[in-house]
Order: sequence, then C-alpha cells, then structure tokens
Amino acid sequence: MKTILKIALVLVIVTATVQAGRAAIKHYTFVDALQESLLFASSRTEDELYDTVLNMAAERAIPIDPDRLSVRREPFLIEIDAPYTDTVNLLPGVLTRQWEFHTSVAVRLLNDTRPRGTTTRRRTR
Repeated sequence: MKTILKIALVLVIVTATVQAGRAAIKHYTFVDALQESLLFASSRTEDELYDTVLNMAAERAIPIDPDRLSVRREPFLIEIDAPYTDTVNLLPGVLTRQWEFHTSVAVRLLNDTRPRGTTTRRRTR
C-alpha cells in the first residue's frame, strides 16, 4: 500500500511540474518572439508595435490586457511591457492556479530608426 501511495504522489508531482513547465515554455517562447520581432522593427511606429504585440499574443493564446500593455520608443531603444495573468492547470480537472507573468522586452538599436515625424511617448490603452 505504501508503494502505491508513493507512486501516486510522484505522479501528482510530475504532472504538476510538467504543466508548470508547459506554461513557462509558452511564456518564454512569447518573450523570445517579441525580442526577435523588435530586432527587425526598426521603422515601425509605436502604434504598429502595439498591434504587433497584441497579434503575437493572440496567435499564442496569451491573454494580454490591452490596458496593461506599454510600448515605448526612444532614439536607440524600444521597450515593451506586457504583463498578463494566465490560468495554469497544474492537475487538470483538479487544481488550477492563476499565474502572473511579467513580460518586459527591450532592444537597443544601432541607429536612430524612428519613423520621421513621430515623438517619443509612452503609450497605454
């Protein structure tokens, strides 16, 4: 009987660990995709970057609140802050948990690539 309980406990721990790992991988692939898209976003405006982040999140089923999304563009820097809360099923059908993910990506550029006629401002919707 002890062996069965130990095996059950190990299965519960492994299942919860795998589910948490899946949520973490989903978050880090999103951060990586944001980082990569910012590297090639040299001529995009803040509005275009804002829409790009929302589209990327929608493609990956990441529930970003547009009111919490912040895009900032400076002469040689682009910063995005996109915190979100996601539901993680640690034990499917038994235990779920709300997890807060803090997505913050910054890319330094070699040239001032801001579109002409734009000003630096902090944008939140």
